[in-house]
Amino acid sequence: MLLLLILLIVLLVKKVRKGGKKDVVPVIPEFEEVFTVDRKLLVTAPYKVGDESEIQEAQLNSLTLTLIVGLREHLTKVFENPSDQHKAMLAIAKDLESAGVVPIAYTQWNQSPINGIAAKVIVNGVVRNALLGPTLAMVRATAKFPDSISEIVESGHANGKSIYILGIDGLAYGVFEISHKLQEVIKD
Repeated sequence: MLLLLILLIVLLVKKVRKGGKKDVVPVIPEFEEVFTVDRKLLVTAPYKVGDESEIQEAQLNSLTLTLIVGLREHLTKVFENPSDQHKAMLAIAKDLESAGVVPIAYTQWNQSPINGIAAKVIVNGVVRNALLGPTLAMVRATAKFPDSISEIVESGHANGKSIYILGIDGLAYGVFEISHKLQEVIKD
């Protein structure tokens, strides 16, 4: 009888332990890439104030967003996974749109992974070639950067940021400094 009672207690203890013990599934964290515009500088007259190369800041913002609107259409048509370069440029578009910037019409849009994006746009009644691309490509495609743009390029590269230059008709009008990080996504 004592043996039977001990056996019953052992079985009950095992049952309680099994019922209280649940299989623990390890949580695997998920991450998403976050691209943020840390700094931007637009220079309305990069070389000479008052000549035909002077373009107002609102127009420069619109030109930049216009180039990226073409990029969005391109990525949609080719079902391509965007590269880090594309994602950084899309962050610029998001930043401009949040500020209320509106794109304008463009023609002859082109995208190159190395050179960036380009299009013909009309600014103040003049057809202009607008480019938005990484620093190395833009050094070859534009005249010497104004000092204010060069300073941001140098400090951005020193800090590991992605740098994109807005060029119009061979002149550098703007610089965008983009940071890239991974952020943990918490799901319910």
